[in-house]
Amino acid sequence: MRIIAAILSALLMAAPAYAFTKQKATPETTGLTQSEMTVTGKIDMGTMVLDSPNRTLADYAKDYVDIPKGGVDWRTFGKTKEINIEGKDKQGFDFQYFKPGFPPEVKALNGKEITVKGFMFPLGAVDKQQLFLFGPFPVSCPFHYHVSPALVIEVHADKQPIKFSYDAITLKGKLQLVEKDPENSTFYRMTDVSLVK
Repeated sequence: MRIIAAILSALLMAAPAYAFTKQKATPETTGLTQSEMTVTGKIDMGTMVLDSPNRTLADYAKDYVDIPKGGVDWRTFGKTKEINIEGKDKQGFDFQYFKPGFPPEVKALNGKEITVKGFMFPLGAVDKQQLFLFGPFPVSCPFHYHVSPALVIEVHADKQPIKFSYDAITLKGKLQLVEKDPENSTFYRMTDVSLVK
């Protein structure tokens, strides 16, 4: 078992650039010999079709949610650049957060009512949520929504709290772009939110 794990580790280290290519894995494309590509005769890397290196995280959203009629595509939000800001505060403590670099198509949405489909990430232990995070992927961890800040919307449903659901839901509300949020690295807020049925 250790030998198989060592071989698999070596394969992963030897060809990391090919871990996300859409082309067929071959000795020419991976730089490995055919015998290195076949592990104990059971796992044939040469028959694997791998994913494209040109896809961004936002491109995978379509695998989980569709675009509602008249709605915003998560790939639009995904075009926002994540600018890493780090330094030391006045007391000498380190700080780090992400600041958005909004492209024109995202800037055009600022202050507008938008419709978007996604998944809730609750911030409170209540059935009806007034404040939660919203993104294109299902919740996979109860402690942290493992998605880049360019793909997370902070939702404020103060007037009409939204019942928590593990299923994808469609929301309508006013989008606010957040230029700087050192506390949470929030890029977007939706206010006056309602559930679209």
